[in-house]
Amino acid sequence: MFVSSDIGWIRAVFFVAGLVFGSFGNVLIARIPKRKSIGGRSACPRCKEVLAAWEIVPLLSYLVLRGRCGHCGKRISAQYPIIEGATAVLFVLAVSIAGEPVTAGILALILWLLLLIAVVDEQTQMIPDVFSIPLVVLCIAEAIFMDTIEPVGPLIFGFFFALQWILSRGKWVGSGDILLGIALGFLLGGWIPAVFCLALAYIIGGVVASFLLLSNRANRKSHVAFAPFLAVAALLTLLYGDALLGNFLGSGI
Repeated sequence: MFVSSDIGWIRAVFFVAGLVFGSFGNVLIARIPKRKSIGGRSACPRCKEVLAAWEIVPLLSYLVLRGRCGHCGKRISAQYPIIEGATAVLFVLAVSIAGEPVTAGILALILWLLLLIAVVDEQTQMIPDVFSIPLVVLCIAEAIFMDTIEPVGPLIFGFFFALQWILSRGKWVGSGDILLGIALGFLLGGWIPAVFCLALAYIIGGVVASFLLLSNRANRKSHVAFAPFLAVAALLTLLYGDALLGNFLGSGI
């Protein structure tokens, strides 16, 4: 368990670690879907100039450079600081959710991978197995350490997406969605939080899809990535699931 007197600096350490992982996550988001090597120096996507070490410091470099490349002056995508900052926040949330350092560290990596999966799925409509397979392993490890491992949750999630894959012959969902579902099943535990997470994901997805349709930003034939909704629903379930379901059912999960 974390000692209350140490929680401040532990959160600070996780925040800094989150910035670093967020920076690396930007590299993965940019290169993995294109099957590019993740090795080598970072370069400006516009002028292709290799960036100096001080130009890739998470968040700070973006602020110092005022969101522009130091070589060509072209604007840098806001995605870079957003992913870095979001990962740092998720790492800190992992400390609040978990009960001790090991589970907090594993959960931080899980939330990081969920963020990467959500972004890549939204951009490319695919979930690379290089993200989803490690996610499954980490979620199983988290369940073992938390002593919450149950087969029902993964079976519900896995069957739900596998059935869609079979009925649509792979057009509605892919193998990455099935693995994502299995991972979340292990992470959330029993069937009640699993079903709650699925329902919440569809509610969030329905609200977003309705907004896109009403604002003419999408039509009925547009494909809307589902992984972002699942990721948000999973985080909300981790944060508030016990309280919400406890009040709804009249008892704790």
